Parts: sequence; structure tokens; C-alpha cells
Amino acid sequence: MIRVAEISECFPTTFRPQSGMFVLDHARALSEFCCVKVIVPLRTVPPREAVSAGLEGISKWKRSLEQNVPVTTGNLDIEFMKYASLPRPSFEKIDSAFVSSFFGRKLRKILKDFRPDVVYCHWLRPWAEVSGNIAKGLGVPFVIDQHEDLPTFRKLFPSDFAEMLRPLLSADRVIVHSSLNEHDLRRELGGKMRSELIYLGQSLEISQAKREFPRSGIRIICISHLHEQRKNIDVLIKASKILEGRTDFTLTVIGDGPLRPFYESLCRDLNLEQKIRFCGALTPAGISGELDRSDLFVLPSFPEAFGLVLTEALARGVPAVSVRGNGGAEELHSLGYPVVLAEPLDECDLADKILSALNDPELLMKMSDKGKEIVRDHFTWNRNAEHTHKVLYELIESGRAV
Repeated sequence: MIRVAEISECFPTTFRPQSGMFVLDHARALSEFCCVKVIVPLRTVPPREAVSAGLEGISKWKRSLEQNVPVTTGNLDIEFMKYASLPRPSFEKIDSAFVSSFFGRKLRKILKDFRPDVVYCHWLRPWAEVSGNIAKGLGVPFVIDQHEDLPTFRKLFPSDFAEMLRPLLSADRVIVHSSLNEHDLRRELGGKMRSELIYLGQSLEISQAKREFPRSGIRIICISHLHEQRKNIDVLIKASKILEGRTDFTLTVIGDGPLRPFYESLCRDLNLEQKIRFCGALTPAGISGELDRSDLFVLPSFPEAFGLVLTEALARGVPAVSVRGNGGAEELHSLGYPVVLAEPLDECDLADKILSALNDPELLMKMSDKGKEIVRDHFTWNRNAEHTHKVLYELIESGRAV
């Protein structure tokens, strides 16, 4: 059984229990085929939401640090590695210096003790470069699981963007999750990157129930964290104002983050408090229940590398409306799903596309049935693990043959 060391800072913690759940699900599934050790760099500087909550928030965060303990179950081992970090992207270069020196040595010792056959790093920043160097020193293949969408990455780091992409060129394989993200990377790197498209799984049970779609009292749902403007929840709220006089609906927004007060204020300004409900972050069971009570899923985020919530909605039979340039929506379209795509950042077109979908019961039923079929065929964690194991095994064997 091959030994895989995965490094991911985005991972469920006691402070953010829903953050990075898909990385945990991926690791669990892969551990059915491999011996997997996940090293989770744990920042010892309070995040924005803890600071904004005052002393109570900081105290809660400090208590949570000590509650993140190693976990071993079957072939999966999870270890938290504490490190100091300043807010990004403002202090990115300082963070990179610390990661490359002191904390890089700390990670190197953990990996050396584990003796991996392959080193696998989620995201580029801030751990990919040092992880790649450690893998090279150990003489094992290095893989980057690339989750970032390039337009956002370029916006965050306009002057250092090209340099930050360099680890992708030295990786033995770059895992991408949508053809759009792969295309953007190849265009930026001149086709020199060695990539593999592997679909993410999703963790909700695929519904067996046949959907019925009402003509009034429509329940629209959106699932998104509220940390970044690119999720465009404000566009969806403005589209809801346009829809208000054209159809009978309510909108439920699942997710939390520092932008939530702004979105709630926008709802008040537009007199939409009775139409739009913010639920905060929910457990997978809570999300599944809300989806089962919904008639249409809308994801306006742009740019977006994929958007795993799309496949969660499809798994429960909820038809999906999204926007052009959303990696997940474009990928579903290429697989034969009749996704309805609006122009990004355009609340008028989004309202029109939502209304056109709601006025076509035959299309809604087709979307519901086809979505479940596509999730079953392509977006399960078992399929993700099988494909990942195949790629890793071939990399290791090709290295041994040299």
C-alpha cells in the first residue's frame, strides 16, 4: 500500500468545523486505497472573524487551538502542525519566508519520519514550494492539488502572480477539477504543466425521490461561504428584487462569513427581509434537508474553479442555475447537464434566467433527473479516490523505473 503525505491548511478545525470538509472527505476516501497522512498547518494568529467578535471571539479561538488533536482511523492519520502567520495577502512575502525556513524544517521532519512515497499539497500558497522542495529531497514525486481560480489569484497578487505559479511547473502532476481551470492554467503557463483532471466527490446521498415543482411559492436556495466578494451574493440579492414583482418565491442563503452583515443590510435596504433568509453555516445533514425543501439552486459566483455545492444540489435532485465562467457549471454543461447559465455580475440577466427556468417544468424535471445521473457517474468520493490512486501509483512506478 503506497504512503501519501497530504498538506492542507484548509481543513476542518474545532473553530471552523465545516471549512475544507471536502479535503477530509477526499483523504478518507483515498485511505481506502493508500496509507494517508494529512498534515494540517494550524495558524497561531487569530483569524478575522475571531478578531471582529472581540474578546469573546478571540477567547473561543484560543480554546479551539488546543482542541485540535491528532486523529488516527484505519489508514488515515491527521496531524496538526502549529505555525505563526500574519494576515494575507498583505504579508505574503513575510509568511513565505517563515514557511520556507523555520516551519519548513518542522514540516520536513514530519514528512521524513512518515517516509511517504509521494507528497501531495493542496493549494499553491503558502506550502506548495516548500513541500515540493522537501519531496525533491526525499526523492519522491510531488503533486499539487490546484483549487484556486486564476483570476482571483491574479487580483490578490498582481505583481507576484507569475512567480507564485512556478511550483506548478516543477510538480510531477497538477490535479485540477474542471476543464476551465485546466485551460486557464495551460494558457498562463504555455502548456508546460503536467496536469490531470480529477473530479471532486460530494458527500450527500443521491436522492431517489421524484421531484415535483410548484408553480407558486418557489423556494430558491444558494449555498456559499460569505468571505469573498466573488461569490456575488449581492448580485443574487439584487436579482431577487427584480424577481419580487414577477413570481412568488423565497430565497434561503446557507453559509457564513464577514460579509454577512453587508448582505443582510442590503436586504433591508431593498425591503427583502421577508423574502430572503440567512441560515449561517450548516452541517451536511442540515444542508441536505434545506436542499430537499428547495425547488431551484442558484450559484452566482464568478470566477470559480469549480463550486462543489453545485454537485451537492444535483445529488438531491435540485435544478441548478449558475453563470458563464463558473468552472463547475461549465464542467457540468460539458457532461451533458442542461445547466442554465446567466451572464456573470448581471442581476438582470440572472433574474431572467431564473424566471425562464421556473417557467419550464419540463426542463426542471430533466435537470433534476440528469443531475442525479451525472453525480452518480462522475462526482462520488470513491471515484475521486480511485482516479487519484491510479495517478499516484503510476507516478511512483514511473519514478522507480528510472
